[in-house]
Amino acid sequence: MIEILGKNYLSVKEASKRYGYSIHWFQARIFKKEKPSFLQLEGKGRIYYPVEETDQWFKDQLRINE
Repeated sequence: MIEILGKNYLSVKEASKRYGYSIHWFQARIFKKEKPSFLQLEGKGRIYYPVEETDQWFKDQLRINE
């Protein structure tokens, strides 16, 4: 995890471990309409997911069948 401007970000590998989805799933999501927000550092091409926003994105995706 890295901190940028006071916010915590996860690498794709860290996000994969935290949320239980493959690295490929996160990489494929970059090109899809529905995705968690991410930050791409220019020059390095590395992608980072903001922890708070990504947690909320996954919570918003929950569907409860009653």
